[in-house]
Amino acid sequence: MRNKLNYPFSLDNQSRPAYFRVAVAEAFVAGFTLRSGGISCGPFAAANMGYGVGDNETAVTENRRNILNTVGRFSSLITCRQVHGNRCHVVGRRDLDNPEATALIEADALLTAEPGILLGILTADCLPLIMIDKNARALAVVHAGWRGLEQGVAVAALAEFERSFAVPMADISVYAGPAIGACCFTVGGEVIERFQRLPELQGVSGWYREDDSGIRLDLLAVQKSQLLAAGLAPENFYAVDICTSCHEFCFSYRRDRAITGRQLAFAGIV
Repeated sequence: MRNKLNYPFSLDNQSRPAYFRVAVAEAFVAGFTLRSGGISCGPFAAANMGYGVGDNETAVTENRRNILNTVGRFSSLITCRQVHGNRCHVVGRRDLDNPEATALIEADALLTAEPGILLGILTADCLPLIMIDKNARALAVVHAGWRGLEQGVAVAALAEFERSFAVPMADISVYAGPAIGACCFTVGGEVIERFQRLPELQGVSGWYREDDSGIRLDLLAVQKSQLLAAGLAPENFYAVDICTSCHEFCFSYRRDRAITGRQLAFAGIV
């Protein structure tokens, strides 16, 4: 069981929904929602943020409206169709006119430099990331499951920062939210073999281990190694090191055998 929460995160369990607030510059809002503080029922109780998982869509809409009301200053939430890849999509003012269309875009990282746009990605064991430019020029939200990690989705998002917004690596901070830990995430040997071929993991230890119950993959450790290999400064990487499968206050796809809701990682420029 992992349970580590430190600066720059704080728990707000009085809001609807409850969420881990990320301490960022005043120009931004950012956080990771939890299960409590919503109106969904059954296995989706209570603050399910994901459409298309079996929950009542009216309840999901209300839960999303609640997070908009909680953070304030944003009229809509922009998400995408996550496909466990490494495609990045830059969101602009035009997307505010039709957020439903943006929700059909296939991507696993959303970036923007536009104020007034709240971006979100959904997880229920995969690793959620929020990337913030310290100089308040741009941000990103990233969905990194093991397939996305293998394809370097977070590194692709960092490259998109520089390409689209001229933001250098040194100006970016990365915040990782709750995800399934190595304590609960067993995988087959073929998955480990695929990661062992990645150049950034050559000579790196501690990102997987074997015990009597199988091979355990540490998504957070892999992600950190990838980002540091890409040039991110260690002091610019922060994590809510909490396992979603261990804790009932998180949705967990594995623990709940696929019938469950989704957390939201969100960020926006005010």
